[in-house]
Amino acid sequence: MDIKEEIRTALNQWLTAFNSNNIDTVIDLYDPEIVFANQSNPIAIGIPAVKEGLIKSFAVKPKLSFTEEQLIAVDGLGYAAGQYKMTGTHPGDGSTITGKGRVVAIFRKNEAGNWKLVFDMDNCPPDVTL
Repeated sequence: MDIKEEIRTALNQWLTAFNSNNIDTVIDLYDPEIVFANQSNPIAIGIPAVKEGLIKSFAVKPKLSFTEEQLIAVDGLGYAAGQYKMTGTHPGDGSTITGKGRVVAIFRKNEAGNWKLVFDMDNCPPDVTL
């Protein structure tokens, strides 16, 4: 498998775990130095801070789809950029929550040979088409 496919596989593992709302598996896919820069929250650095945010996010039972726009990978480091769409259910009134935007996910290969998410940043520009 080439490096780009390894990055896509790591991203798909993360998406599957996220869409299953499986916080333990999601957290296992993060690098200890994870930086999460979400458009509506303060920056979260490190697994404990990111996990705290994910616990809150999973209250809406989110589901994400991702459309790749660019993927660059070199030995030990790679990133995927693209558009995302999120849907969820408001825990209070049951209404549907939606969001869309762009995301950049940077992966780093650890000493064990596993790709881990080390930087995750999203935004909501006006040209998103999903």
